[in-house]
Amino acid sequence: MKLARLCRDSVVLAAPALFYYAGNAHAQRAAASIDVGAVALRYADTVNATAAALTPDLRIDWSQGIAEALGTLSQFAGGGWSAQGVVSASLFTPRSRGFFGELTGSAGGSTHQDATRTGEALANARIHFARSASGAFVGGGGGTTWDGSGWRRVLLGEIGAWADFPAGTALLRVSPASVDDSAKYVDGQLSLTWTRERLDVSALAATRWGSRLPFDPTGTRTWASVAVTAWATPVFGIVGAGGTYPVDPTQGFPGGRFISLGIRLASGRRNALTASTSLAIETARAEVPGTASAAADVFRAEARPQGVVLLMVHAPSAGRVEINGDFSGWTPVDLERTSEGWWTRALPIAPGKYEMNLRVDGGSWIVPPGLLGMKDEFGGSVGLLVVQ
Repeated sequence: MKLARLCRDSVVLAAPALFYYAGNAHAQRAAASIDVGAVALRYADTVNATAAALTPDLRIDWSQGIAEALGTLSQFAGGGWSAQGVVSASLFTPRSRGFFGELTGSAGGSTHQDATRTGEALANARIHFARSASGAFVGGGGGTTWDGSGWRRVLLGEIGAWADFPAGTALLRVSPASVDDSAKYVDGQLSLTWTRERLDVSALAATRWGSRLPFDPTGTRTWASVAVTAWATPVFGIVGAGGTYPVDPTQGFPGGRFISLGIRLASGRRNALTASTSLAIETARAEVPGTASAAADVFRAEARPQGVVLLMVHAPSAGRVEINGDFSGWTPVDLERTSEGWWTRALPIAPGKYEMNLRVDGGSWIVPPGLLGMKDEFGGSVGLLVVQ
């Protein structure tokens, strides 16, 4: 549901049509967050509104699937309230010669103080072809929506490609759609993410072709937005976002402009590609078993004064080495290349037992060499790190 997704990355929502993004979490993990903030909107270039909003988000990733529940409760400064929510899930088939399949489904809706309601239920199937750092997909599906006055049939198509680079990911998607034979159009969308140690940036630019929509008085055919999250700690961030958003033909939501500011409390950092696409990219990155571990042949953890632990990985042929664990809120942390093939990073880690993983050159997450491997609660493999 587009409304719920834009809200997730612009921190808050105060009206129909501010959800466009979903988050990404470490595979085989449960992740939760809650956003609190304020947003100013201008609907259809005629109506101004401001609101405070609360946005909880819960997601579970595992090796072959993902499920997410997302909602927003908005309180308008001029009085009135609005509530939206969506539940979605994707399942992936095993990969064979670079190909794998995906089945997705979502259901959601909204309700408002004036007793108006909307609803949506959609299903989609995709075929992905992917290499370690790029891929393409094609798919189609459909469903039904309720715009407050009646149910309407929706047919959807999709073709796209993505490319992964060290600091982020680019995704290009073209999506034809038909709504009850009354509106036929094609959306083209480019999404970009950029990640650093304490900063996540996401940007979107899109355009629409097709028949003019009778409930779009502005005739706007392009839109764009940017969201920036500055992480003070692995679980606390400040989020700012702004841009424009289009009319939603399936549920009749108007287009407009927005700017927002808020705070985010999360179990781990998330970026802004759609949830199923981000997991598809993670699936595509997975290499032949043993490849990543061969690139990293030694792992060490040395205790230093004042509660600092020096993490070291010997990976002489690597271009990038990352670690994550429950000591970092499962936020990936880049190691720094030093001499003789070593990658290191000093982190404050209190004495105790921790689960962690290692990744080399964007490949699959593996148990660091030399650590005891064990299964986590989702059936994945993690390494046991003991800090004395």
